[in-house]
Amino acid sequence: MTEKYALGIDIGSTTVKYVLCDEDFNIIAKEYTAHDTKQAETLLRLLETLATTHPEAYNKIDKVYITGSGASRIAPTINARFVQEVNAVVLAVEYYHPDVNAVVELGGQDAKIIHFKEGEDGKKTVSTSMNDKCASGTGATIEKCTMKVGMESSDVQKLTFETDKLHHVAAKCGVFAETDIVNLVKTSVPSNEIMNSLADAIVMQ
Repeated sequence: MTEKYALGIDIGSTTVKYVLCDEDFNIIAKEYTAHDTKQAETLLRLLETLATTHPEAYNKIDKVYITGSGASRIAPTINARFVQEVNAVVLAVEYYHPDVNAVVELGGQDAKIIHFKEGEDGKKTVSTSMNDKCASGTGATIEKCTMKVGMESSDVQKLTFETDKLHHVAAKCGVFAETDIVNLVKTSVPSNEIMNSLADAIVMQ
């Protein structure tokens, strides 16, 4: 039996991501990069590189799925199935973390919170809300704050959320949040505490 692979693509407002998996969802290759408003061109470059680095798997791609704010325009050009962002997140969470009650998904220009509730009949219902009117709580704000505290994105991903050392961060506005972050840095508050405080403020907001 010929092994087949699936390619998942996310065309966001600021970045392009892909994951190549086998039939057991083992990750074969992945990439994450900024597109500088050149979504299609960046995706093409990534796919060309993928075809060079993993030719055997690339030539056996059976299914292509695409999501993100820029996905609907690109999907037909690469024969990919479009999946709405919230649906993509819900599918992943239910597969990998079925006991989770809520998820906050932060994009480059918006933020979404997804609630999972189980009804009396045992079936799960999903409700969502989104902030797309302000930079507060978005990936762009977090990226700026990460740089201000002197951390790399990879370092932030490894942080463990701790509630015993939280500091005030104004989450209603991205500009105010950045100002509070700078003030915390000036008072020598540890970077991990600052990022935990920012995460808490965003979720509570």
